[in-house]
Amino acid sequence: MMERAEDVTRRGQGWWLGGVGAATVVLVVLCSGAAPSSPPDRILRSIASVSVVPGVLAVSQLLLLRSKRIDPATIGVAGLGAVLIGVNATDNGGMLLGVLLGLVAAVPFAFLSGFLSLNAQTGHALFSAVALLIGADQLVGDIGPEGTVIVRSSWLMALDYNGLRLPGLFLIGVALFLAVAWYLPRQERRLADPAAGWPRVTVLLFLPAFLLAAAAGFLYTARIGSTSQAGLSREFLVVCLLAMTAGGCSLRSGEGTVLDVAVGSLFAGTLQTFLYLKNVDASTQSTILCAVAVLFLFADLTRLRRLPPSGPPQPPSLPAQPPVANNPYAR
Repeated sequence: MMERAEDVTRRGQGWWLGGVGAATVVLVVLCSGAAPSSPPDRILRSIASVSVVPGVLAVSQLLLLRSKRIDPATIGVAGLGAVLIGVNATDNGGMLLGVLLGLVAAVPFAFLSGFLSLNAQTGHALFSAVALLIGADQLVGDIGPEGTVIVRSSWLMALDYNGLRLPGLFLIGVALFLAVAWYLPRQERRLADPAAGWPRVTVLLFLPAFLLAAAAGFLYTARIGSTSQAGLSREFLVVCLLAMTAGGCSLRSGEGTVLDVAVGSLFAGTLQTFLYLKNVDASTQSTILCAVAVLFLFADLTRLRRLPPSGPPQPPSLPAQPPVANNPYAR
């Protein structure tokens, strides 16, 4: 019989992070070799900038993973948030309206996901989440104009390469990671209340995850300076999955930390940058990233071990023997 997620745990996470970190360093060296004309600091800034979006998305999924719930509709909200910002990004204050719309768009998704996860089986909830993802992607195509919407707000562009050694996007990502690291243990203590209903779980679990997803859409728009009308959610989904699995976040046992997501996100961003420098087309990039994520997922399954039973094992009790009639040794 298959073990429950509570009966298994991951082993060797320190060695795992060390190996992924070493692979990231190797990829950085390969990126430098693939672009010899680019200075090393520019390559590092590019990797840091590319790593932010999947990192923020993976952090949002970490909030759900620790409670044994993964909701891919989060990525749909990220794509929707990016397009809302892009459509409303003008020099007359419309960009602020786009940011607010992107955040508000996350709220109904969060409440619906929380309701499904507590009032339906997990499999049905995930299936419904995929339907929400497809619906969000369709809505992206409906509200976006033809072609590409150019973001005309200069300070959004300045978030990417602003003369600092580390891009502003990376600093924003670090701040969000620290916020989740502070919030996560408090959230889990509050969720331990057995009487918590779906509104409470939604507010403590899904709403922060979806707000982070909308923030990821905002950061994506800032990084590339434009937003396409569709397809963002599919790209986010693959890279977010790679960031989590590369960092050793176990989808089987539900274990993961903010540090795991940070290391995995840097690996995913470095691999993306290397494939871009090698002029790999977008479709092939997605295939490679997905294949690597699946390999990490299978590698995680091989290191899971059963948890020892709590407390010392009790010897089996022998059934009491009835007394034998006329037994001279019985007293």
